[in-house]
Amino acid sequence: MKKFIYSIMALAMTATAFTSCENVPAPYSVTFDEDTNNNTNTPTTPTVGTGTEADPFNVAAALKYIEAGQDLDKEVYVSGTIVSVKEIDAANYGNATYLISDDGTTNGQLTVYRGYALGNKKFTANDKLNAGDKVVVYGKLVNFKGTKEFTQGNYIYSLNGNKATQPTPTADLNTEATAWSVAEAVQKIQANQTTTGEAYVKGIISEVVSYNENYKSITYYISDNGTDKTLQVFSGKGLNGADFAAKTDLQAGQTVVVKGNLKAFTNKQGKVIMEVDKNNKIISISGASTPQPAATGLTAKFETGMDNFTINNITLPAGLSFVWKHDASRKQMKASSYKNNTNYAAQSRLESPAFSLVGKTSATLTFQVAANFFTTAADNFKVQVSTDGTTWHDVPVSTYPAKDWKFVTPTCNLSAYAGQSNVRIGFLYTCDGISAAGTWEIKNVEVK
Repeated sequence: MKKFIYSIMALAMTATAFTSCENVPAPYSVTFDEDTNNNTNTPTTPTVGTGTEADPFNVAAALKYIEAGQDLDKEVYVSGTIVSVKEIDAANYGNATYLISDDGTTNGQLTVYRGYALGNKKFTANDKLNAGDKVVVYGKLVNFKGTKEFTQGNYIYSLNGNKATQPTPTADLNTEATAWSVAEAVQKIQANQTTTGEAYVKGIISEVVSYNENYKSITYYISDNGTDKTLQVFSGKGLNGADFAAKTDLQAGQTVVVKGNLKAFTNKQGKVIMEVDKNNKIISISGASTPQPAATGLTAKFETGMDNFTINNITLPAGLSFVWKHDASRKQMKASSYKNNTNYAAQSRLESPAFSLVGKTSATLTFQVAANFFTTAADNFKVQVSTDGTTWHDVPVSTYPAKDWKFVTPTCNLSAYAGQSNVRIGFLYTCDGISAAGTWEIKNVEVK
């Protein structure tokens, strides 16, 4: 009986010992001592390197690093020899997919997925990668459904011992004046180099998708050629963050500089969309690069928006965020450079879309305008005409309003431009900062 009881106690103690062992935490440090690589092509070379620029991982160490699964959000350097090249997509995305190993054979291969060329540049038709080339690749490592690889956005740091010429520190500055092209913005997204804040991107609107009534925002696409839907500007605001009033406030062909956060978005269908995230805004906007004139004449009431007019801020001081803006409550356009008891020196032109006067022998512009606080009306407010969107000429205005907020209806003779197919009108606001900064209101513009 005693032997039976002792046997039961011994079994209980053994079970307790095994249960206690299960609660011992695994070590946190990453080690490469034990070979746990479950790839069929197991590397035969020892692991070396720390993943830094000065001491890159070899491929064996990179594979172990992926298996350990720690710090995979960090970018690392890996040296290896190209085994084979699957694809160089120079025509579309400018990236390449290839395999590397430590000895150039299929033993212990690492996939380099959609990486860029030397110096983080896109591959061109003339760029080549060959089996046997020695590379150091920089980027993030992942285990993607069992495939150990460099994730998209990596690039070649050195090729056969050669490094790219490094740009000067100011070359990568991103400001309104040095805004990225759409292609550069997409490349930055793919390279995971867009997490440091808002960026400036310049492009041509290729499609206006939708207007959000709740947020007074517009979703549209921009590209470098004005045709492709390369970068989506999601739920964007207008000039300097102003609300949009209608989808027609933007049109295909306009060139914009947009400021916002860049990211890659995967929609419900699994498609990855490169986009400027919500809360973005337009910093500058100009007319269509390829004008599409109306059949004949022009009509703009400004009741629900800018009616395809654009704003060209020729001089906008730091104290102002806008001169011209749409006044939705009064259904008009409004201009002023007066703010916080200060008359700011500013110049801004409200420009119409291109329209045609073909088939006409005479033409007249009429509009309604009211104003106040100006010093000299003709100096503060001018009407101009352009046939190329670049050079503007003043035209006489039949009458100016008094300083009483009462609308008058001036006319301008545009017969000198009759028969032309690409005509624009502009309302130029100017203040020298010394004279009073007048306030001007415009609506019901018509050329016929």
